[in-house]
Amino acid sequence: MINPKGLSDRYLRKFRLRTTLVVPFVLQIVAAVGLVGFLAYRSGQQAINDVASQLRTELSNRITERLDSYIEIPKAINRLNATAFARGDIDVSNPRGEHLFWQQMQNYPTLSFIYCGDEQGGFFGVRRLSEQDSTKVVLQFSNSETNFIRQGFGFDERGDLTTQQIGSFDKPFDPRVRPWYEAAKTARGEVWSEIYLAFSTLFPTVTASFPVYDQTNAAIGVCATDFFLPQELSIFLQNLEIGKTGTAFIVERSGRLVATSSQEPMVTGSGEQSERLLATASANANIRETAKYLNTQFSNLNQIQSVQQLDFKLNGERQYVQVVPFQDRNLDWLVILTIPEADFMSQINASQRNTLWLSLGALGVAIALGILTSRWITYPIMRVSQASEDIAAGNLDQHVKPSRIIEIEKLANSFNSMSHQLKNSFHLLKEKNEALRIAEENYRSIFENALEGIFQSSPDGRFISVNPAMARIYGYDSPVEMIANVTEISSQVYVDPQGRKEFQRHLDMYGKVHNWEYQVYRQDGSIIWVEEDTRAVYDPSGKILYYEGIIQDISERKCQEEQLKRQLEELKIEIDQQKREQEVAKITQSDYFQELQAEAESLRLDDDW
Repeated sequence: MINPKGLSDRYLRKFRLRTTLVVPFVLQIVAAVGLVGFLAYRSGQQAINDVASQLRTELSNRITERLDSYIEIPKAINRLNATAFARGDIDVSNPRGEHLFWQQMQNYPTLSFIYCGDEQGGFFGVRRLSEQDSTKVVLQFSNSETNFIRQGFGFDERGDLTTQQIGSFDKPFDPRVRPWYEAAKTARGEVWSEIYLAFSTLFPTVTASFPVYDQTNAAIGVCATDFFLPQELSIFLQNLEIGKTGTAFIVERSGRLVATSSQEPMVTGSGEQSERLLATASANANIRETAKYLNTQFSNLNQIQSVQQLDFKLNGERQYVQVVPFQDRNLDWLVILTIPEADFMSQINASQRNTLWLSLGALGVAIALGILTSRWITYPIMRVSQASEDIAAGNLDQHVKPSRIIEIEKLANSFNSMSHQLKNSFHLLKEKNEALRIAEENYRSIFENALEGIFQSSPDGRFISVNPAMARIYGYDSPVEMIANVTEISSQVYVDPQGRKEFQRHLDMYGKVHNWEYQVYRQDGSIIWVEEDTRAVYDPSGKILYYEGIIQDISERKCQEEQLKRQLEELKIEIDQQKREQEVAKITQSDYFQELQAEAESLRLDDDW
């Protein structure tokens, strides 16, 4: 009689495998068809957001890269001029070195003024006559001989000064009270001034300044470089393609404009009443409304410390905004981009009807193919599954029969090969584990029973491991005690702490030391001589991981060497004494000495008479 329960079990097993193969695939297609309309609707908006984000990021990066290139030039020139000032190649009070400034103005047309001031109130620099004509430059200087009234002289085409005076100011000029001078002295280093209106032109100007010191580190002056922001930054922003109607502008944290892509002036008023324009007072609606929106989002612009991607509506139209902080030392600006959503809508033309019908057709075909495919692959996959379970249970001797399906046959062949390799690998692993165990025991025996001290130490001066012989040499009861107590090798072990530095320097150069002899402290404070052979162990990147080596106590040998030296010295003294006695004997036995002695005897007899 047929067992109904057995039939049910077999049916359920086949059904579950087919479900695993077919149902997930069918559900994905159904979900795709159900969501295709929604995704098609959302894709247009997402495309706009993505394009807007990418464009904002790209444009912001271009602006900040240009700013980086602008600010690096004046800083480099200041360092060069400060060096020349300190060496005397540039003299402010007795004008000298104008050819250096002239050459720099020729090489960098973006600069507007290069100059230095000294502690005596002198001023010396070269500037362009106007923003419009960058080819004409003039030397300006003031000192005690001019009553500190700035005077100007032109250059010829070769950079030589002409005798014709070009302009003269009617007010004394003291660079020491100017913002760029005071800021550099206060910072005692490279610094940017606040944006200010230039003394002579009333153009918004920012100055990079650098203090100059003599050999005694006393301040002797400040060198600085200006560039006019409307000419340098605004022209770049105006030429930048920001969508179709987008705008870009740069503001200080105070909200005053630094540069803008619009054509509007950034200074209001005239003469001494001139002042810089706030972004919220801009005539450009995009700039003005974006600035107001940022003021409502952030109570203070100083709160913006990272890149912000925002959006708001202007006259019912969505505006995409990106704010990027730009900082260099005390220079702290915000680069702001505003791009209307309308600039992207013309690019979105999506048709969803064909996509929907194609998805429905694909759904029906996918279901039919899924059912047919499951019938082909069910049985061979089950055979592979059963063999895998047997291997997991510890029976490694498994073999799967080939299938008529090429892919399944490859899977079966791969499985059979894997089974064979796994069986061999387990056998080989067992042999290698046994060999490794024996090797570890041998190494541990050598390490523990060696007569020489064996150690590993870190580059920062701590022992990582030491053997018992090492601990005995240094007077410790155990390796654990020595590792715990020695926390600074250079001061606790080395009698000469500089010896540790020389040891590490030698290892850094050659990677090992051989027969390295030096004196060390034992735990009780006594001093012994040791000889060390050590090598440095590196990681794959070439960084030192630790040192490992062997140490021997050579105190007895050193003592014997000292005794031998003393014996050699004593022997040398004895040999020298014997040599002198031989020389004296040789002289007294010579004929000449005998004659002298006889003559002396005769003289003595004469005296007796």
